[in-house]
Amino acid sequence: ADIRYFVEKIKAGRIPDIVAFTRKGHELFLRIEESRKLTIALLDGLSLGGGSELALACQAIVATPAGSMAFPETGIGIFPGLGGMLRMARHVGPALAKYFAFTGAFINAADALALGIVTKLVEPAGVDAVLQTLAAGAKPEKYALREIPEKFKPLAALFDTGKVAGLLAGKVPEGANAELVGKVVKTLGYKAPLALRIADEIVDRQAGLTMREAVEVELGRLPEIFATADALEGLSSAGRRRPEFKGK
Repeated sequence: ADIRYFVEKIKAGRIPDIVAFTRKGHELFLRIEESRKLTIALLDGLSLGGGSELALACQAIVATPAGSMAFPETGIGIFPGLGGMLRMARHVGPALAKYFAFTGAFINAADALALGIVTKLVEPAGVDAVLQTLAAGAKPEKYALREIPEKFKPLAALFDTGKVAGLLAGKVPEGANAELVGKVVKTLGYKAPLALRIADEIVDRQAGLTMREAVEVELGRLPEIFATADALEGLSSAGRRRPEFKGK
């Protein structure tokens, strides 16, 4: 994303421009997802934020072992604003979507395959053959129901509906691993509190809605998050220093 664009618009009091810009992004991503022709993303390196959201909008993702994705937005005062949380929730459920969006944890290619996010995992030399096979076959069932791998179940339990507020307060849920909770709480402590709260509400609100209805929920919260002091602080400090969030 063009972070400087966001900073300039915030300082100029032109947040509606950010919303309009983001709406166009959503419209493009919906066209990619709904295309009659198969749309395929190739994940062959680190993908952050909007790049990961673009990959998720495609109907299939082919990854090499070097591929990975992450959502760093809550660490710079905002939330993933181009359907990242929405599409992750369709893939892995709302709880794990919250974990990845709130913590910014990296998802390597092998884990993404196990979670059903990645369609095919292949060595670089085999990419062309896999792309041709996918293009010649039926479209993959992108959001097919699937079992969450065992390694991710404790994390999903931590971020289940209604539990995020407790995590942000440093509370250990009953039956949870205290060491795991401690690590997660420490990570969340570096994120923008308002961004986490709003993102939590968005994911809960999007459950059960159509894709286009869910997009409107996301767009509807953009003016609120970009009007915060934390958004300006986080975006202004990106790549320079650790932001100091105030929850305002």
